[in-house]
Amino acid sequence: MYKIESKNVDFFYGASQALKNINIAIKPNTVTALIGPSGCGKSTYLRLFNRMNDLIDDTRISGQVLIDGDDIYAKGVNVDSLRKKVGMVFQKPNPFPKTIFENVAYGLRVNGITDKKFIEERVETSIKQVVLWEEVKDKLKKSAFELSGGQQQRLCIARALAIQPSIILMDEPTS
Repeated sequence: MYKIESKNVDFFYGASQALKNINIAIKPNTVTALIGPSGCGKSTYLRLFNRMNDLIDDTRISGQVLIDGDDIYAKGVNVDSLRKKVGMVFQKPNPFPKTIFENVAYGLRVNGITDKKFIEERVETSIKQVVLWEEVKDKLKKSAFELSGGQQQRLCIARALAIQPSIILMDEPTS
């Protein structure tokens, strides 16, 4: 079984077709890169897997998008649950207007985790995973906006890692 699969996927912004007949199967526990020229649909394709394109007016999709064999566009799919499984790091850093600590803890709290010790451990572990800990360990109560652009991007990656999703989508995370 594949972790991620798209079958005959077409995607439209209004009348403009952005993706045509996309068929890709990705095995579990692999790293996959989508490579192509600017504007070819890589970001649009990535956003299909956590249904971020749903937030854009006048879009439509045909074909199937499967995660763990389940069609994520089938009726009745809980999009919030899907997004807990599929983390996303965007092309441009998007820290929240919160402290460094709260940025990483945010997803844990939104998902109902209240155990302070667990949250502290996940935050520290996640920040260490992105090699940011030594730079921020004494600044966790400072605004995330005080970080450099590269540090903000690593913070956003740490935020995605903190909730331990089964899939992480990264749209040009090192741009």
